[in-house]
Amino acid sequence: MARTAHFERIVRSDAATTVLYAERRYDFDAALAARVGARRAGVLGAFWFTLRHDVGVLEVAEPLWVRAAPRSLAAIWGARLRSGIRRTELAVVTYAIENKDPRDGIHVLPLRARLKMRAQHLLVRPVWASLDRVAFGTSQAQDLYARLLGDGRAVQRLFPALPVVEEGADDVQVREPVVTFLGEFSERKGFPHLLRVWPSVKTACPEARLVLIGKGEGTAEAKELAARDPAVRVEIDPPRTLIFESLRATKVLALLSQPRPRWREQVGLPIVEALGNGCLVVTSSESGLAPWLDDHGHEVVEEPADVEAFSVALIASLRSRRTPADVIADLPTKDGRAEAERWIVTAEVDA
Repeated sequence: MARTAHFERIVRSDAATTVLYAERRYDFDAALAARVGARRAGVLGAFWFTLRHDVGVLEVAEPLWVRAAPRSLAAIWGARLRSGIRRTELAVVTYAIENKDPRDGIHVLPLRARLKMRAQHLLVRPVWASLDRVAFGTSQAQDLYARLLGDGRAVQRLFPALPVVEEGADDVQVREPVVTFLGEFSERKGFPHLLRVWPSVKTACPEARLVLIGKGEGTAEAKELAARDPAVRVEIDPPRTLIFESLRATKVLALLSQPRPRWREQVGLPIVEALGNGCLVVTSSESGLAPWLDDHGHEVVEEPADVEAFSVALIASLRSRRTPADVIADLPTKDGRAEAERWIVTAEVDA
């Protein structure tokens, strides 16, 4: 599933990359996709592409993304066949962040969807067995794969999905009390919970302001709140430049991800981008980065539905004397996702 962040990563790298995607995320940038030569391809399309092109490194969707398994396996078969005929080197690799058993919640699906998923699940192990290198983005994902699929034949490494500091974010002063929500205005992202606790947060911190950035089913509610509360600003699907500008003026990012039968927050791109811009983070225990955040001075709500604890966490973060420089000091010197990508592509990484 392609999204803008994938294409931005390709632009920043110097690797010759072709992206084959089956679906678009809500934040898909068509112009950027065209710039990197991304193309849509299903199962047959993936097979024919790898069969007709020399591929040195084939990066496939992670095995526990079950619905992608047929396309991944088709691409692997095509690449292996061509590699064998032409006697070229091929490494099959993946980046894994799935932290929820794909069998969880399967009962909520219609019968046809359940049968389809069970058939797709039969291909998970063949994909896993075909891999040469696996980079994990979170310890939650690493633990889940070990429990469900065992060690496998691939060489495995953990690269926590943490960013480096973004340019212009190394402030030494405490920021103004701005809370930002970034992403999909949906229940699974905890958006209704934020709207519910905002009055109590504002009462405790009268100078606090709220910035809502994104789009989705809660757009009308976001606009209604902004219309009656001058402390609230809404930006519907703004350009990336404005998003990063807003994060550099944000003290606290709020993303109270909620558990769903068929979904769990793997990392949370807004969390990664907020950390890189020196923001404090308030999130739930659902995120794969929750253990790291809890250990480094951020607020993690253990029970995602606990709105009272969410309110307390937001207020505590707004009152915190931690500066962006303090937040940034905990980040690595190299971007975790970029290092993972470099390792699975080249099998090399800096010590």
